[in-house]
Amino acid sequence: MTLQEIEHEFYNEFGSISDKFIIIAENLLNLASSDKKYIYHPGVYVFYFEDKVIKVGRHLTNSRKRALEHIRDNTRNEYFEMKSLKENKKAKVLLFNLIDPNDYHWSASVEMFLEKKLEPVIKSKRLG
Repeated sequence: MTLQEIEHEFYNEFGSISDKFIIIAENLLNLASSDKKYIYHPGVYVFYFEDKVIKVGRHLTNSRKRALEHIRDNTRNEYFEMKSLKENKKAKVLLFNLIDPNDYHWSASVEMFLEKKLEPVIKSKRLG
């Protein structure tokens, strides 16, 4: 799966409300220092590496902050450890962030849809 295919899945399902979101693609190495508009808003994060979705999640106030916590805390399963992405130049993060933080409730729906559709390597225990 490509990053464009992931975005396409989002637009296919959420096209009618897609204007509430901004999609931010960032190299993981640059995520902490990125100053892109809306990067600190509520939303859904998708870790992507070597044509695979590694992890999907959401945060109701700051998706970038939560995404970085997965690296810090080394979220893992029997197949993959998030810390292995820390210094990898090919690791990417897609943020589906809300433009208006008051629309934060939409992030839960997008997360649930993308988790099911993208089948990440590390599944969410919350949605299991």
